[in-house]
Amino acid sequence: TVVDTQTPRASTVNQRVMTCFGCGGQGHYNSDCPKLKNQNCGNKAANSDARRRAYALGGGVDNPDYNVVTGTFLLNNHYAYILFDSGTDRSFVSNTFSALIDITPTELDVSYTVELADARIVESDTIIRGCTLHLLDHPFNIDLIPVELGSFNVIIGMDWLLKYHVVIVCDEKIVRIPYNNE
Repeated sequence: TVVDTQTPRASTVNQRVMTCFGCGGQGHYNSDCPKLKNQNCGNKAANSDARRRAYALGGGVDNPDYNVVTGTFLLNNHYAYILFDSGTDRSFVSNTFSALIDITPTELDVSYTVELADARIVESDTIIRGCTLHLLDHPFNIDLIPVELGSFNVIIGMDWLLKYHVVIVCDEKIVRIPYNNE
């Protein structure tokens, strides 16, 4: 779950507003959302469980019962283990893998607060713009926010999925990307 604090640095110093990705309310994170806890969702346990597994620190990700889509693809000429996550609003790169990308990070106008699966909170105010992700020999531009990640080198979120009109086919564990009418 990613939260955009929407706090411009020029006008506010050290003030962060927690915003829930689930309901859009302020003052709490998605994991503590009172609106989501009060809803009677038949698959709620399975969905939150899958989200936690998506960020597990190794082991189990290859289990076919997991509700995630992953793969190994070229990112700036380096093989990256990538998670396609429609539950994340931005795309991320691990701090370790970001050292392999020969692009200098730039500072963002806002700071992102990221809640990891193990309930830790990390922040980032930088982004690596103009990375090149190769999927089936097709290049795609992607901007990545460096943060501490577990098993994955990259987590691709809704910013990129929406930009390229991606469809995640969960039961087949594939990602479909329209590309030049193909």
